[in-house]
Amino acid sequence: MSRPLPSEDHSTPADDNKARGVSVMILVEPGFVPTELGLAQDVLRIANRLSKAAIFDVRLCSSCDQELVEGLGGMMARVETLPDANQPRPDHVVVLGGNGVGRNFKKLQTWIRGVERRGSEVILLSDASSEWKKLDPDNRDVTTHWENHQILRDVTMAPHLSLPLYSRSNRIISAAGMMATADVVLNTIVAPRSIGLAHSVSQVLVMHAIRAPDMDQPRSENDITPFRHARLERVIELMENNLETPLSIRQLAELSGFSIRQLERRFHKAAGCSPKTFYRSMRLKRGRALVEQSSMSITDIAISLGFSNSTVFSRLYAREYGITPARARALR
Repeated sequence: MSRPLPSEDHSTPADDNKARGVSVMILVEPGFVPTELGLAQDVLRIANRLSKAAIFDVRLCSSCDQELVEGLGGMMARVETLPDANQPRPDHVVVLGGNGVGRNFKKLQTWIRGVERRGSEVILLSDASSEWKKLDPDNRDVTTHWENHQILRDVTMAPHLSLPLYSRSNRIISAAGMMATADVVLNTIVAPRSIGLAHSVSQVLVMHAIRAPDMDQPRSENDITPFRHARLERVIELMENNLETPLSIRQLAELSGFSIRQLERRFHKAAGCSPKTFYRSMRLKRGRALVEQSSMSITDIAISLGFSNSTVFSRLYAREYGITPARARALR
């Protein structure tokens, strides 16, 4: 009797993982961010409910010698003692942000490096990723929340306009945290076991889509230090408030008290491009969010952002992101 070919085996990686379970440890330090804890727990809880099996085994641990840990706003979490390096490692470790993680990070980083070397995937959220960034400030593969990012860069004029939701460097994933916690947990913990399950969870959470890691953080551009130093906050505010009906460069200059030449010179110094290019990029960023997260037609998105037609919008979008909006929507 001939042996069956490997392709005849209808089992899937998700089936294998259901059988053995996936261990997830959430590291909870005093002053943790309740939003991040709630989202991480709920994503995995809903995944278990929808799969009708306890795929994900979730434990809350802390380095502090307390059974109850208090987070921001008074939320309490019951935790276990952080296991030592000799105990079985979890498949995933999620390190919550909060002021306590900064105070304890010197001790925690040794533990994190240890479990990462032994094969655990580590997700660092908001303040935790900020502390990791301090260990290697020039590492562009480390992402943090835009507010922490601003503080870390407050002594420099160098522009850094693109800040993704999260980044991966081997088994270390650094993330913005907050609402992006749901995206990173779905993408890196749930989706590798079952993409269908990840999308089902996102639907229960009423998410338009699971955001990709390279999606820019939805922050206000006028919070970036170079623009403050160049006294361009008012110009950025005008741009943000007029994405749908773009102002001319002359109008921007007049409303902000600059000459056109002064405005162009300040933008080149702060952003490395002209105000027109920067303004267009802001509109395209809004367009990208609508393409990936809404059900609006490409034509309606183009018109809503002041582009003359969908053809112009699609051409500029492809030039900016290397993919047409129609193709980006088909892949979401």
